[in-house]
Amino acid sequence: MRKCGAAILVFTLMAAAFFLPEWLSRFHDRQLLDTPSIQTQDEEREGFAESVQLTVAEKVLLLRGGGLTGMELSRETVEGRVFVSSAGDSFEVTIITYTGDGATTPAPELSATQEQAAYSEEISQLWEARLASAWQEVRNLQALGGLPMLWDDKSDVTYTGYGERLYVDPDTRMNFQVYQLSLNCAPYSLRLTVDVQSERILSFELQWGRGGAPNWGFRGTSGFGGVWRNYWGLDSVDSGWYNDYIKNILGRSVNTPWAEGDYNANGQITFTYDGQSIPVPLECRAFGGRSYAITWNV
Repeated sequence: MRKCGAAILVFTLMAAAFFLPEWLSRFHDRQLLDTPSIQTQDEEREGFAESVQLTVAEKVLLLRGGGLTGMELSRETVEGRVFVSSAGDSFEVTIITYTGDGATTPAPELSATQEQAAYSEEISQLWEARLASAWQEVRNLQALGGLPMLWDDKSDVTYTGYGERLYVDPDTRMNFQVYQLSLNCAPYSLRLTVDVQSERILSFELQWGRGGAPNWGFRGTSGFGGVWRNYWGLDSVDSGWYNDYIKNILGRSVNTPWAEGDYNANGQITFTYDGQSIPVPLECRAFGGRSYAITWNV
């Protein structure tokens, strides 16, 4: 009887040794099929485009390619004042939120006063950092010749910062965020589009009134194309970019006969990057001899 039981046990163990590995393998394969691993992989691929940091040159290339989709991320608006002194610049921020119809509303309702204070402090710190950075970028470009000299240390400059905007390339899903900022002190108003990640200025619109012709300094506008090539990290600028037409748009806009009426002059400066040509629009407008504007990469 004992011999029979032992034989049955040996037979069972041999059968298990033969069939169990195959059954376990099938069970493991079934688990792999039932696990949504493909979905996880897709999510990783979708997040890949967001994790790639585009260079400023690549962002300019995408902006000029015309295939980007833009969407508003927030409508928060801040206002304040720049205090310029020998001890350093400081910034005063007032938080304002605008609704779609232009009406002014307070900051979002929060459950407690402490939370409101924390929200206001967070937004203030964010925009103070942004405004300090943008102010320094403007100064750097002025020193190099990419922008005219607009204000001195005695100027009372106010600013308005606008909510973020997201640009997405539908084909590659590459994306980047920008915010808009305007600096104002008579007779000039300078509106900027700034890249959130690099803090570089991507475009500007400069407006001024009669008698406020921009001062480009002793070097004039001859370095404009080269400055923006280096600032954006592009490969080269067209050797013939500094022609009479571009000179007129940048430097002689209020000294020509048409300045007494309405006028619109459209030009462009062509850069190259990674073997691709990037024509960047440059425009000057005059309105009845009373106000003028230069726009760059708008």
